[in-house]
Amino acid sequence: MTQQDIIGLILVYLIIAASIGIAVTLEHRGSKADVRKLLHIGVGFFVFVWWMFSENWLMLVFFTVPVALILFLGMIGFKPISESKLGHIANDKGHSTGLFLYAVSITALVAFFWDHWTAATIGVVAMTWGDGFGSIIGKRYGKHRIINGKSLEGSLGVFAATAVMTAMIVLFYGFLISSGYYPGGDATANVPLWVLAPVAGVCASIIEAICPGEYDNIVMPLAVAGVMVLLGL
Repeated sequence: MTQQDIIGLILVYLIIAASIGIAVTLEHRGSKADVRKLLHIGVGFFVFVWWMFSENWLMLVFFTVPVALILFLGMIGFKPISESKLGHIANDKGHSTGLFLYAVSITALVAFFWDHWTAATIGVVAMTWGDGFGSIIGKRYGKHRIINGKSLEGSLGVFAATAVMTAMIVLFYGFLISSGYYPGGDATANVPLWVLAPVAGVCASIIEAICPGEYDNIVMPLAVAGVMVLLGL
């Protein structure tokens, strides 16, 4: 394990801790905000540091698998976790299965998309920012129902958030690669960015609309990442 791996690991857990802390604080203050989705989005900031890991097994052993295990124990009712603040947010504020699958999908991306890291990252932002902002916008402004109780406004939120974050990720990774910080990366697709970003947004919004609530957390990131690989990332 290199010094950069250690720094990356520390930053990842700081992002998770900060996201949980903000969610718990808002919950304690009785905020009307969707704290579960804010946690969903906040944890997604780890995509700006997970490129720092030199080997995918480091992420699996020290990050994704432990987090998935904790969420699994909370899902099945292991009291130290299920009765904690995190367990309350996971079990009482939405689908506990969905939060567990959130971690499972990240684990799968780390395990199987190591050679397509930009594509994997776009899959993650579709699940975190795309689904998160889509839910927040849909609950607040959704008036026109389409399928499965989802709103047109929410689906547009998924599309917009995913497309914008896709563009940001490609530009960010391009900067890292050109500056020599991430020499092994590839952020160049077979299509221009103005095509790539909307395609990611369309894929994410369709999957979010047709997929049952808790299962979009695994179908969406893997499907979007797969489409990005087909487009050359």
